[in-house]
Amino acid sequence: MLGVQEFFMILLPLLIIMDPLGNMPLYLSLTRNNSEQERRRMAAQACVASALILALFALSGDALLRFFQISMPAFQIAGGFIFFIYALQLLALIPGGIKGSAEEEEEGIRKQNIALVPLATPLLAGPGAITAVLVWRQQLDEPVQQFQLYGAIIAACIVVYLVLHFASLLQRMLGVGGVRVITRLMGLLLAVIAVQFMVNGWQQL
Repeated sequence: MLGVQEFFMILLPLLIIMDPLGNMPLYLSLTRNNSEQERRRMAAQACVASALILALFALSGDALLRFFQISMPAFQIAGGFIFFIYALQLLALIPGGIKGSAEEEEEGIRKQNIALVPLATPLLAGPGAITAVLVWRQQLDEPVQQFQLYGAIIAACIVVYLVLHFASLLQRMLGVGGVRVITRLMGLLLAVIAVQFMVNGWQQL
């Protein structure tokens, strides 16, 4: 039971940070000139690329922190701060712009295939998701726990794919107001998780 709980404690924040519902309107906008089949193919490519990017950072996280001589508490505090900024964006308290700039969005509109840029990165596997994976990788010592991290990455990307796959249907069902309400609720939860990350870091210091 503890293993299942730990799995969902990784999966839920990762999903909130990747924010498939919040990215859904932009995804539909960027692919408005593509057919439904092309949209779904790009969604699949983006989710596979995101999983590979996050898994790569999960594998190389130890080496990166040792190379730059970064302590775990410092990384937790910095990660919590980044998550808190994401939370404020989800709550619409500050303007967006951490995941992607207006220039990247304009470039995406001009591109025929937006699967890798800007969809996979920086929208899905962006700074927040990468930071989260690096922090969790440092906290999980047992091989079973590390497999849970990789499993959570794969599960999160599958959920993101399902949201993008049914994006048109979800937008019709939820409407703009429904998407915003859910996004802000997720932002509130992410804010609490961010504060806990920073508290853990300060306690270790």
